[in-house]
Formats: sequence, structure tokens, C-alpha cells
Amino acid sequence: MCLEKTELLVKIAQTLYDKSFDHGLLHVERVLNWVFKITEHENLNLNKDILLLTVYLHDVGRLIGEPHAYYSALIAEYLLEEIACPGELKFEILNAIIAHSYSYVNVKGISPRSDLGRVLSDADKLDALGVVGFLRVFMYGEREQRDLVFSIRHFYEKIFRLKQLLHYEYSKRVAGELTMKTSRILNELIRELNKAYFESI
Repeated sequence: MCLEKTELLVKIAQTLYDKSFDHGLLHVERVLNWVFKITEHENLNLNKDILLLTVYLHDVGRLIGEPHAYYSALIAEYLLEEIACPGELKFEILNAIIAHSYSYVNVKGISPRSDLGRVLSDADKLDALGVVGFLRVFMYGEREQRDLVFSIRHFYEKIFRLKQLLHYEYSKRVAGELTMKTSRILNELIRELNKAYFESI
């Protein structure tokens, strides 16, 4: 059974991530924490090893670039084949990886086909909210050399819309709380900056 090699595949996946707070291994570990919380609160019967495989593989394509969900699925497919993962399970994991990305889903019109995919999608989006999500936007923006206005607009164009895309009641409730927290922090930042050019946002 391929799940006997979960620990090995997780270790391989861990080496493919950098240590960055926003999209590196720390992000993956936070997503895993959200995944466990969602499955517990929603009483979902999901195999822990399958969850581990899916979460640790969901962003490995970032080492290549964008669209990272597509590249993550390619890498994941190769690794899952190496451990002789059955076709049906492999398809379910790959769909979850492809469908977790806000940007890729918008372009391709893909949706998660199972609880596995829906849980990953929700967990990934919850990590984009709250104080953690606030920091991630600016840390990623700095690395990508985005200006401050671009990063602030990103909250209105994407981050504050995420709560509408969640699948489970627990996720929606938490997202509502975290979105309000994010909004308060962002408004305080804008007030402190006191720049006229933010009035157009």
C-alpha cells in the first residue's frame, strides 16, 4: 500500500520548500494545522496519511514558478507514481492540489471534487487571513518587489473575497472573524501612513 511510504514522501516534499514564512514550509505546516481543525469540527472521515501527502505536496511547484498549482500537481504525480499510489487515490490528491489555488481556479474553472480537495482549499485560504495573512501579503510583496499600493490593493482584490469561497461552516465562521481582524489591521496601517495616494484604493 502506497500510504506505508507517506513518511518518506513527506520528507522528500519538505526538502523542496524554502523556509519562508509566506509560502514556504512554515505555510505548509500552518495549512496542515487548519486541515486537522476543519476535519475535526466538521467530523470528516479523512485518512491522516492522505491528508499529509496532499498538504505537503500542494505547493511544491513554487520552486518552479507560476502557475504553482499546475507545477505542484506535476511533481506530485511523479512522486505518487514512484510509491505506486493507486490511480483513483492519485487522481483525488492531484485534483485537490490543482483546485486549491485561488488564481488557477479562476482561470481554469476547476473545483475540488472531494472532501479532501475542499478541506485543502479552505485551509489554504484560512492561512491567507488574520495577522498571519496580513504579514504574508507584505512579505511576499517585498520579495516580488511590489510597491506598497499594489500590496494594499491585493487585500481588496483577493484577500477580502476569500471568505466567500469556503466550503465548510467552520471555515466560513473562522474566515469571517479573521477577515474582520485583517481589515482592522489594514485600516490602521493606512491611517498611520496617511498618504494621499491611498484614497483611490
